Amino acid sequence: MSDGSSYKCRFKDKESEIEYLKYVPRPVLTVSPSWTSPGDSVTLTCSVGPPSAGWRFFWYKAVPDLSRYYTYYTYELLAGGTTGTEQDSYILHGQTHTAGYVCRAGRGDPVFYTQFSRVKFVWSGGVNPAASLTVSPHRLQHFSTESLSLICEGNSAEWRVMMADEDGRLSPCYYWGEMTGSTCNTDTRASSGVYWCESETQSSNAANITIHNPEEAASSSVFLVPLVVGLVSGVLLIILLLLFLRRYRKSEASSLSRSQRTNQSAATDHMINQGETKDGHYASAPPDESSLTYSVVELKHLKKKEKHDEPDESPVYSDVRIPSAAGKSRCAAEEETLYSEVKPGTSDQ
Repeated sequence: MSDGSSYKCRFKDKESEIEYLKYVPRPVLTVSPSWTSPGDSVTLTCSVGPPSAGWRFFWYKAVPDLSRYYTYYTYELLAGGTTGTEQDSYILHGQTHTAGYVCRAGRGDPVFYTQFSRVKFVWSGGVNPAASLTVSPHRLQHFSTESLSLICEGNSAEWRVMMADEDGRLSPCYYWGEMTGSTCNTDTRASSGVYWCESETQSSNAANITIHNPEEAASSSVFLVPLVVGLVSGVLLIILLLLFLRRYRKSEASSLSRSQRTNQSAATDHMINQGETKDGHYASAPPDESSLTYSVVELKHLKKKEKHDEPDESPVYSDVRIPSAAGKSRCAAEEETLYSEVKPGTSDQ
């Protein structure tokens, strides 16, 4: 099963392969990061479950084999990986282009090996002069009803276009399109995923393409429109409610202020009308000037006399002025003076 630096799994029949896969664990390889810029370092991690002590880990690069109709890779040991590593991780320095990797683990003497992990790719979006992928139309968002061409260019005579879906499953162009020379023309079976070109010696830059179903897009729009309308209506309703509450509070505050002023005025009037003066009489609020009646009392002559049976005939006059009537001036009102005769009673003085 091993020939030094390049490995291929071969079984004499399908039953032997199934039996092997049944009892031999398959490790899981993860790469971080999966998208890189030229010169980045990448960490490969190989996990065997259930975990137990004594494993050594072996690291390989996946090399495309285009001689097979289906997707096929051979595995080449990475530098310094002949005896494996005790650590379950391996660091790649200066990653410059798209490439696939696998791992496996072994222990014991003679060595018992696990299966190879599934191929995991480290993708690069940077331009590789030796290999390149061109997408036509030149964009990353497409509809499934559109025709899409993936064109491979570089220093190789033979290419294949590969795609990895969201679950990491790999498939070549002939699964979802037609490969003609170095160009893959897609049909309606194409789906969202990462696309790239590869030959037996080179791998191109990768493109993360999203393919939309028009019906799903239309359904999403139909759902989105009422959602947006509902949100806008809700916001407007809240604004109107806040404005109403603000006006209601202002009106309530104004009514309360008027009520307080009215109560204070009524209390003041009551105190004035009911307040008793020092000499035993009640004082009333001063009337409006236009309705005043002036009374001028003049004591003409009083003499201290002895007590008589009859009162003194000496008169006292009261000057009574009538308030101005409507349409008359104050001066005219003052001219209308009436005099009344007041006869004082007897006095004991």
